Formats: sequence, C-alpha cells, structure tokens
Amino acid sequence: MTGKCRCPASLTDRTPYEEVVLDTMLYSARLKERVARQNSAVIVAMARLLAATFEEGGKLLLCGNGGSAADAQHLATELTIRYRSSVNRPALAAIALNADTTALTAGANDFGYDEVFRRLAEAYGREGDVVLGLSTSGNSRSVLNVLNYGREHGMKTIALLGGDGGMMKGVADLSIVVPHSGSADRVQECHITIGHVIIDLVERMLGYGRSKT
Repeated sequence: MTGKCRCPASLTDRTPYEEVVLDTMLYSARLKERVARQNSAVIVAMARLLAATFEEGGKLLLCGNGGSAADAQHLATELTIRYRSSVNRPALAAIALNADTTALTAGANDFGYDEVFRRLAEAYGREGDVVLGLSTSGNSRSVLNVLNYGREHGMKTIALLGGDGGMMKGVADLSIVVPHSGSADRVQECHITIGHVIIDLVERMLGYGRSKT
C-alpha cells in the first residue's frame, strides 16, 4: 500500500462503480424533486390533517410491508419520541401496526395475512383517527384492507404509493404516487422523505418550537 489517493483525477476518470453511485443518487434526487413539485399541496394537506387530528386528541395508525414496515415504524417513533433534538414537544400518538410480531403472526394464522392490519385497526382505531398506508406497488392487500376499514369507520386515510398507484390509487382521502416502477428502493427513499417533511410541518403547525403558519 502506497497511501496514495485513489480518487479519480477528473469527472471523466470515474470507475464504473462510481458511475453507478452518481447515476443512482442523481436519479433519486431528481425523483424527489419531481414528487415535491407535483405534490407539495398534497403534502401540506396531509400535515394539516395530522396536526388537526393530534390537536383533537386523535392518533395516527401506520402500516406497510417489508421496507415500508420499517418506514412505518421509523415515522411512528419520530412522532412518539422525537424528530429533532432542537424541538422539544409532547409525544404525538402514533402506532405502527406492523411492529408487533405476536399480533401479526396470530392474525395471519387466524384470519389470513391480508386481514392483520385491519384487525389491529379495529382494536386501536377510533372515529377521527388517521390511517396511513405505505405500499411501493400500491397493490398490498393488507394495506388496502386497512385503508378501506378506516374509511368505513370514520377515520381519515392517507396513502404513500409507487408505480402507477396500483389497486390503492384513489382509495385514500389523500395519496401520493411516486412515479417509479420496477424496484422499491427509489420509492421508499421518496416515502421516508415525504414522511419527514410531514412531521416537520406538523410540528410547525402545532407551534412546537416554531411559529404557526
């Protein structure tokens, strides 16, 4: 080992792997920009709905499968615990329905996996609460079923989808479709960014550490 820098001498001297890094990250950035420009008003509407729900003592129920399940838990934790250390506020009520493995496996065993989130929404959800479903394809029946249950029982519904929106397009009261097909990764990157922006807006709207707008 000589200790010499192995960085490319110029932008035209990148390795194929470095091209993959650049292409992937720039595409992700462009996709987020496209989603933001097309859906900024919807994102604000989602935040206003959640802020009003929290002010009235309601809660948010989130769910997804696979990576979307991780995103649901991620966002729920930032609401119940804290989003930023610079903003101290009371905990906001949010439950990731996919987080309890005992309930998931019992529900799948007794009722079928497509019904597990709906069953948990029956347990925890009340009229006036919000259900947020994440699906990179828009075709997850377990998420579709809980959205339908929420609407049928006086809850507001939000969906973060991908591709062409799949079966869930138009089902939720408010939805955003990330226009990327063929893989879940880029869609998930947009979903978690949207979630973070919504939480930031909710904190602003509730006046925690910032002025209400």
